[in-house]
Amino acid sequence: MEYKEYIADISTKIGILDVIGHYVKLRKQGRNYVGLCPFHHEKTPSFTVSPDKNMFYCFGCKASGDMLTFVRKVHNVSLPEAIEIVSKEFHVELPPWHMSTAASRERQELLQTLKLVATAFAAALQSSQAGECQEYVRNRGLSSETVKHFSLGYCPRNTDSLVKWCAEHGIDEDSLARTGIVQRHEGHSFSPFAHRLMFPIWDSIGNIIAFGGRAIDGSMPKYTNSPETPLFAKRRTLYALPLAEPSIRETGTAIVVEGYMDAIALHAAGFTNVVASLGTAFTEEQGTLLRRSASRVLLNFDSDEAGQRAARLALSIADRTGLDVAVVKVEGAKDPDELLREPGGKAQYQVALDQARSVGDFLLDAAVVGRDMNSVTDRRAFVQEMMESVDDMQDSLLRTQLLTQIARRVNVREEEVLAIYRKGRTHTEQPAVADPWRLPRKSLGHSRIPTGGSLQSMRSVLEQEVVHGLIHNLDRLSELSPLLDGLSLQDEACQEILSVLRRETSGEAALVPSLVAQLGPEAAALVGRWSLEEHQLSYQGVKDAASRLRSGSSAVTPEDGSIAHERGE
Repeated sequence: MEYKEYIADISTKIGILDVIGHYVKLRKQGRNYVGLCPFHHEKTPSFTVSPDKNMFYCFGCKASGDMLTFVRKVHNVSLPEAIEIVSKEFHVELPPWHMSTAASRERQELLQTLKLVATAFAAALQSSQAGECQEYVRNRGLSSETVKHFSLGYCPRNTDSLVKWCAEHGIDEDSLARTGIVQRHEGHSFSPFAHRLMFPIWDSIGNIIAFGGRAIDGSMPKYTNSPETPLFAKRRTLYALPLAEPSIRETGTAIVVEGYMDAIALHAAGFTNVVASLGTAFTEEQGTLLRRSASRVLLNFDSDEAGQRAARLALSIADRTGLDVAVVKVEGAKDPDELLREPGGKAQYQVALDQARSVGDFLLDAAVVGRDMNSVTDRRAFVQEMMESVDDMQDSLLRTQLLTQIARRVNVREEEVLAIYRKGRTHTEQPAVADPWRLPRKSLGHSRIPTGGSLQSMRSVLEQEVVHGLIHNLDRLSELSPLLDGLSLQDEACQEILSVLRRETSGEAALVPSLVAQLGPEAAALVGRWSLEEHQLSYQGVKDAASRLRSGSSAVTPEDGSIAHERGE
């Protein structure tokens, strides 16, 4: 089955809005839906989804494709894995897809290596050489069931024994080096994880993609993670997500802690909707992952300055993802793991969850600390600090709520705080930019050709006009085929698109996502953008423009809003 037929079959079972709406907060805009792009940082929405064309396109970073392309990019997975994610997430049976590309084979080899290494670490933890690690596990109160549930292991001091064990099971040292488990220096091999308690790190569908190692003898650093690889990036990963997701889905709430041991201790205590951020601040990519199954996120980070910075960032993430984010403060212990080892610790932690404060309240409380709110100077400083948080927000409702809270804290009318906010915006805002998805009808029109432009530049625009018109007349490609035969284009991206379209004329009507999947990045971005622009060239307009290209004419008539060479008429 060809890919275009495959994606068409999937589209009959699940819609692209269902899939992308799981990750991106979308709002309707005409026939399309728009939101903030999950693939790059932005404040002005440039990401659009077309249910009619079953595709997405970002006018900012130029990412485009169908629903499976989106899932692949969000999770950084192969096509078969994207299909598996969609199938599990939406409870639909999808036929398998087999890829044999070099990149796919390399990815599978890495995953197989990491899976086997996890088995080696788990076996090593039960061996006599792991006596010190076994004692550490007992002292931390980890039961054998917990060790097995989280697939904990031990990396031996002797790297050679690990390399030998893996070689006996079909994994060579080069494969271990590619994962970062083994490193080489001046002809010698060593492991940065030697003599550490090992934590497998999974992706969102349960593949082991990296490891974390905890020192058990007081050496530094206390924790070591795998280096970032094509499989693993910390900001896109949440520890224990596949274990926690069923509970997160059931409760609608996810608890995010900082470290492995906090997450494991909370799971063991019955709080099974817990994930860890791998020591990083809560990121937008992590928020996007959680939004699939949670509507509320409880952040249990430290209450120090770093924790406050994380909370301020979380406010922006809540705004972008549509998540309800609150902050959990643990009293009487430095972290959840320590609290749970105290008498009544489980009940105390539940109280802390029940008393979780909104991110806005948390930031307000933090900004008050050390200030005399009866002092005009301190009140002004408080308002200025909070305006930094307000300024990052896109959701007008959340912004208004926070401004109202600020007004109450300084005991002034809301109108006064709003006036301060607006005054600050006038000094920092750039001129308003039109919504990128509301492009003018003549976005490829005569304004693109400078008066007196060269014949070469005019021909380039005309070539783009022809191919752009073809994208909007895919259902009539077979009729236009005679005009395409022998037509040579100078623009490389247009020539690439035309080559694919020529192949499509012999079959059914081409699908835009299918075209995008067959093109390089530049050509794919053009097709994605053109397919969503309002400007369209009619069937007759395409024929006329192609004829002019054949005849060598550089002039383009303005029929149907098409481009025209301005000569001062």
